This record gives sequence, C-alpha cells and structure tokens, in this order.
Amino acid sequence: MTKPKPKTDQWGIVRGERWPLEKIRPYPRNSKTHPPAQVTLLAQIFKKYGPDQDIVVDEDRVILKGHGRLLAAYEAKMGEYPVTQRFGMSDADKRAMRIADNQLPLLGAWDNALVQAEISELKLAGYDVQLLGFGEAQLVHFETTPGPPSQFPTFDENIPTAHQCPQCGYKWSGSSVPAAEPEKKPAKAKAESKKKK
Repeated sequence: MTKPKPKTDQWGIVRGERWPLEKIRPYPRNSKTHPPAQVTLLAQIFKKYGPDQDIVVDEDRVILKGHGRLLAAYEAKMGEYPVTQRFGMSDADKRAMRIADNQLPLLGAWDNALVQAEISELKLAGYDVQLLGFGEAQLVHFETTPGPPSQFPTFDENIPTAHQCPQCGYKWSGSSVPAAEPEKKPAKAKAESKKKK
C-alpha cells in the first residue's frame, strides 16, 4: 500500500517539518564540494544560532538543496533538522535546482566600503569575525581597501592635466592630443632660399 501524498501548496511544497538526519538522503552526484573547514564553521553557527534554512528534498527524500547543511548538522550532533519537501519536479528541474542553488550566490559581489564598516562595528562589539567565513587575507583586504570618497571634488574646463607619450617620453599638458608643431622646411629648400637672396 502506497503512502498518501501529503497536502502541498501550489508549487508542490510541504514546509515546516523536522526530520531525523538519517531520513535525509544525499544526492550521489552532488557536484558542489564542502571542505571540512566550511562544514565546521557552519556547525559552529548552528550551535550558536540554530538552523534557519531548511534542507530541501524531493519526494524520494533526496537532497535538492542543503548538502553542506546536512554535513554540518551531523558534525553539530543535532539529531534532526528542518526540512522542506518538494513533489512533482522533473529530473531536469531537480538537476538544475541543485546547480543553480550553489551558483546564484556567486554572481553577487561585496561593497567593500559597506562590508568594511560592518566588520569594524562587529569587532568593536567583540564579535568573533572568524564566524563570518572570510579568510585572514579577505579580512585584511576589506580593512585596507579604501571605499569611494564621500564627496567628489568639482572641476571645470580648466582642470589641470598632464600627459606623457609612452614611446618617446614627450610630456605636455592640456589636451590629450599634443599640439601640432610648426612644419619644418627641408634643408634643400632652405639652401635654395638663401641663393635667391
């Protein structure tokens, strides 16, 4: 006798359940790697704050999103974890979801000035910034890279400029195109003009 499908929302989703970790099945072809340092850091965050992102599985209990969360839950000895289950997705959609879930966050970037200010305030508050997941080099980069100036100076058409030819080293100011020098007469023409005199 088959188990009846639980009541889902319009997208075929059942939310808000907590499952024993053993019930959640990793996808054997998961292409995203999770280094031990990442798993350990995530486990520390779970211990400090608790989990606030569900592991997403399909109707066969295979993970669509959250392989790293499952590993970290085991390391944190949590026993169970919040799960969202999806029904009715095609195999292609499942494969695409696993890849997109890991790739989409990589498309964003940091605003250096804003993250620098946030990290500085966290340090002043005594927060362990290692829990943010940045390496030492990244933290130093954020702390030493200046942000944009708060107010840009105003310039008119008389802005001072200086240019130098990369080949001959000739320097000039003003227009980026050097002014044309007066045309020199050839030596032969000079000699003929002297004879006429």
